[in-house]
Amino acid sequence: MAGKLTIRWRNDPQLSAIHAAYVVATDTVCTDRKTQQALVRPATEINNRLLSASIDVATFWDRLFTEYALDSGNARICEIALADAGCSELQLEQTASAISSCLAECRIAFHTRYPKLSEQLQLRSQLLIDRWQQVGEALLADIARQIWRDQPPDDWWPSRVDGLVVQPMRGGDGNYDTESRKFWIEAVLRDAQPTVPEVLRVAWLLSQLAIEIQIREKSSETATGMPWSLGAVPVVLAAGAKLGITTGSDLPILTALQLWRLGDGATAGTLRKWWDECQQSASPMPVALKTLDRMLRPASHASGRGINSTESGDS
Repeated sequence: MAGKLTIRWRNDPQLSAIHAAYVVATDTVCTDRKTQQALVRPATEINNRLLSASIDVATFWDRLFTEYALDSGNARICEIALADAGCSELQLEQTASAISSCLAECRIAFHTRYPKLSEQLQLRSQLLIDRWQQVGEALLADIARQIWRDQPPDDWWPSRVDGLVVQPMRGGDGNYDTESRKFWIEAVLRDAQPTVPEVLRVAWLLSQLAIEIQIREKSSETATGMPWSLGAVPVVLAAGAKLGITTGSDLPILTALQLWRLGDGATAGTLRKWWDECQQSASPMPVALKTLDRMLRPASHASGRGINSTESGDS
């Protein structure tokens, strides 16, 4: 039996502010118009400074969010993100100072919008935590059973993972970082789609963490190229269906792909066909994933954006 995984939940107001700035600055769908209006000026100023210095905007925001999620107390976060995005050493200190000032404006505007954010996050996160405590252990047990054909190793799940909870800006969002063994998730008050509740997003994120840890520590290089992120979707949904978390005659694969920003209708069709074939086969999951990889070509795989990925509908 796979070992037990414990989530150390933490509400994160500071990461919430950076998440909001990221969403506004990268022009992704934001479900909170008032926050978008409050942050658009300083976020746009940041982007303009980046562009004028020939710094890659997307890379900067990706790395900035990742570094805040890993260690919000690091005073060099802005410099790290800028350097990663192509800022020259000669520009680094001056550019970091200017952008840090704009980020401070974003945080002030965000916390003015949510003066009681800590209390709000506590209420929001407790709904998700309570639900996870009800079904999480059983979900993970069945996911491990499916992946390992009833023989999961004792060390399949990491013993402890940090779960960072942020204010919703996209009606449902989340991602993970393997090295720090952290994931983050928006604390929505209601599921955007009842057929794919947020506890299944948590299960998918934890599955990706476990898979990548195993690949890094024990698997061959060829395993890193397999479409685990897609292959795990029907696995998680099947575990949810077994527990009655999601209902219906068919697994809601397309809905999950859309909510978690992993693919479109064509990808869903391929994934469903592959999953149906999997149910008729006794092939180990790594072997089955090679088949999925062939089926997905030449279509490109949808991908996330570092630690800051996936989205859904209603907050």
